[in-house]
Amino acid sequence: MYVLDGTQVRTLEEFWHVVGESIGCGGYFGRKLDAFADCLRGGFGTPDDGDHLIEWRDHEVSRQNLGHPETARQLELMLGREELPGGLRLR
Repeated sequence: MYVLDGTQVRTLEEFWHVVGESIGCGGYFGRKLDAFADCLRGGFGTPDDGDHLIEWRDHEVSRQNLGHPETARQLELMLGREELPGGLRLR
C-alpha cells in the first residue's frame, strides 16, 4: 500500500513531491498528469500487475489547497514561460 499525506500538499509542486516520495521510483516522479496516470496503471513505481492500493490521507486538505487559488497561480506561472508543457507556445 502507498500512502499520500494530504497535509503535506499545499501546492501542485508539493503534490508531485509527495507522490514521488510515496510511489515514484526512488523518489522520482514525472511531474505531470500523464506520469501520474502511468503510475496508477502500474509499472512506474507500482507493481506491473496493477495490484496495489493508494491511500490518500487527509485528501480534503489537499483538495482545498489545490483549488482555485492554486490553479490561478499555476496558470500565472505558465504565462511567464515562453513554452508550455506539451510543446505548446504562447503568442
